[in-house]
Amino acid sequence: MKKIIFSMIFMLLPLAAAFAQDVAGKWKLEDGSAIVEVYKSGDVYNGKVVWLQNPTEADGSPAVDNKNPDKSLRTRQIIGLNMLSGLKAQGGNEYGGGSIYDPGNGKTYNCSMKVEGDILRVRGSLDKKGLLGRTMNWLRVK
Repeated sequence: MKKIIFSMIFMLLPLAAAFAQDVAGKWKLEDGSAIVEVYKSGDVYNGKVVWLQNPTEADGSPAVDNKNPDKSLRTRQIIGLNMLSGLKAQGGNEYGGGSIYDPGNGKTYNCSMKVEGDILRVRGSLDKKGLLGRTMNWLRVK
């Protein structure tokens, strides 16, 4: 009887891993322009830019957050910038209740995410339910 139970547990371990895929790690944006590292801080997940395809401005200085509506933040560098914040695990492979900042236009959106293997489906939206927005597919960096 113990052998049967042990065998069943051993067979179910890969299934459990498939259902509880970790969002933490590095993810490349679908256009290849940046890599964001998602990390856990307490009970929430955040994400910061760790690589840029074009890390400098035209004059050779580091790329900065020059479209931020807060003028005092326009000189902060994009590399190291926290663009995902406050996402909470919502069961399975889904995370929500957070926000995503787009340094390309200086706007912040509601955010939810879902891990599907090596793809992270990131949804930015104007509304909290995610109805008015778009989904981006980020690829896990190994």
